[in-house]
Amino acid sequence: MGTASQLALGGLLALSPLLDATGLGGSPAVLVAGLLLGLPHGAVDHLVPAWLSARARPLPARLALLVGYTAVAGAGLAAFRAAPDLALVGFLIVSVVHFGTADVAFHAERDGRPVRTGVTATLAYGGPPVVVPLALWRDQVDPLLATVAPRAPALLTVEVRALALAVVLCAVAVTAIRDVRAGRARDAVGPLLLTGLFGTVPPALAVGAYFALWHSCRHVARLLRHDPRNTADLAAGRIGRPLRRFARQAAAPTVLAVAALTALVTWPGHRADPLPATVAVLAALTLPHAVLVAWTDRRGSGPPRRSGGGLLPRRKTRSHG
Repeated sequence: MGTASQLALGGLLALSPLLDATGLGGSPAVLVAGLLLGLPHGAVDHLVPAWLSARARPLPARLALLVGYTAVAGAGLAAFRAAPDLALVGFLIVSVVHFGTADVAFHAERDGRPVRTGVTATLAYGGPPVVVPLALWRDQVDPLLATVAPRAPALLTVEVRALALAVVLCAVAVTAIRDVRAGRARDAVGPLLLTGLFGTVPPALAVGAYFALWHSCRHVARLLRHDPRNTADLAAGRIGRPLRRFARQAAAPTVLAVAALTALVTWPGHRADPLPATVAVLAALTLPHAVLVAWTDRRGSGPPRRSGGGLLPRRKTRSHG
């Protein structure tokens, strides 16, 4: 899955001159489409604690998880209603951390290493999707930010963006060098690819493609590995049945999330632009999702399961030292 994600975004990067010439990829609709396509990756969060538990979780515990998840999402949505500017800036910071730690954990689980999410690697993977567009594509990004939160662009001054970009680029360079020295040359390509993608491809298309083809796909790969019912299939290199099982599990929650978004967009008196509601709903859902994923990373997923060439094959690597 990691290689497939790199190939997909690498192909998009190679086509960036054509995209610039044709004007494709600048529409907010492309961004919304990518965000919706990636929505199912968080749809089975309510099942993850049971998958990682040594014993069955009773019904009250599962209901408590759903209530807490909904409450945190509701609080995030209320924050966007009450103070959209601060909520959006906070969401951008949470996104950097969530995206970065997700990639670090993906690589650790694939290699059979303990999940240790250091600051440098987190910024190297989570920084490019957020910071690079903010710093290099202001003419396209700021109108989108202003649509969601009118004063947010003013909060992100030129100096703040330049400093954030410098920090992220340093983290990318350090992480790439570290991966090469540790014998993980393929991983070293990742931060460099993301930086190139978000630096050259229009941000609406880049963010949408990244969310659907990179972040979401890699998280689904982790979920397939965490579900104990998939162990035998993944060990034999079979991913068809695990993917179908995941699709069934994610279907109802995804439909509910899309229905909630549709209700907000079509509510009487709501402005026609669906972007603010889409971002607010996805940001609200991201908060409990990020908390649960962080808990998963800290708890660990037990002994690595070999996938026999499947989604998360384990390989032998040297430590960072």
